Amino acid sequence: MHQRRDVSRHGPIAQLLIAWSPLSLILVAYLGAQWISAPLGIGDGADTNRLGLPLHVSGPADADRTIFGTIPSVWLQQRLVDGAAHWYDAAAALVYVTHFVNIPIVTALVWFRLQDRFKGWVAAVLAFTVIGISGYVIYPAAPPWLAAELGEIGRIDRISSLGWDYLQLGPVGELTVLGQAGSNPVAAMPSLHAGSALLVALFLWPLAARLWRAVLVGYVLSMGLTLVYTGEHYVIDVLAGWLVAVVAIAAVVVVPAVRSPRASWPAGARTAASLSSRRQ
Repeated sequence: MHQRRDVSRHGPIAQLLIAWSPLSLILVAYLGAQWISAPLGIGDGADTNRLGLPLHVSGPADADRTIFGTIPSVWLQQRLVDGAAHWYDAAAALVYVTHFVNIPIVTALVWFRLQDRFKGWVAAVLAFTVIGISGYVIYPAAPPWLAAELGEIGRIDRISSLGWDYLQLGPVGELTVLGQAGSNPVAAMPSLHAGSALLVALFLWPLAARLWRAVLVGYVLSMGLTLVYTGEHYVIDVLAGWLVAVVAIAAVVVVPAVRSPRASWPAGARTAASLSSRRQ
């Protein structure tokens, strides 16, 4: 295998930092969206964000009621939350925290193993981020836990950190809560937690063997269920996040492939998969 001319002079740590550098744009976008949404506060601030757009509280809840006849977050917590931490809370906490590492991990994987796909992956991530964060700004929405605080729906506790108590890792849960306290509370529609899981799955799908495809599907579904159960997102938020992921992948993979069939993703995926099988 030939060396990459542009990075061969760098060590693995430097290469990793180079690979991750485009992701800094995500942080910039998040901070910008948070600044725009800051006047809304936690339901007791201004009536609109800095673009003059109001907080939507009842809309997402009504959408879930229309689809399911009830609000799944409320329904699940009524049956599963009793004040104690359970094994499924631990599973939810573990799944939830993967959101903060899945894109960096895949970015490193693509950089070191599939560098011919690196630009496509970064483009997909950035497109996903721009579309998703634009949604936060245009449609600031209260997640279930905030809607419950405002009396719009039944009781919902924000329990995405509860499972760390079951794992005897309370400080990790405290760190999660601290991070959530500093995050944008009205960044709910679409759910980029759910969307990033699907983005990873869609990008890796052509390269994955059958077992790994099952893992990817399980990951996407478990993330969606976790977000609804823990009161972080409505089902409609999750569906919107999935849609953003599909649009982002289509924009950087499907459209270029149609325009230039020789550079199509499936063909590249088959080549990469063939190389991988030979190494094994």
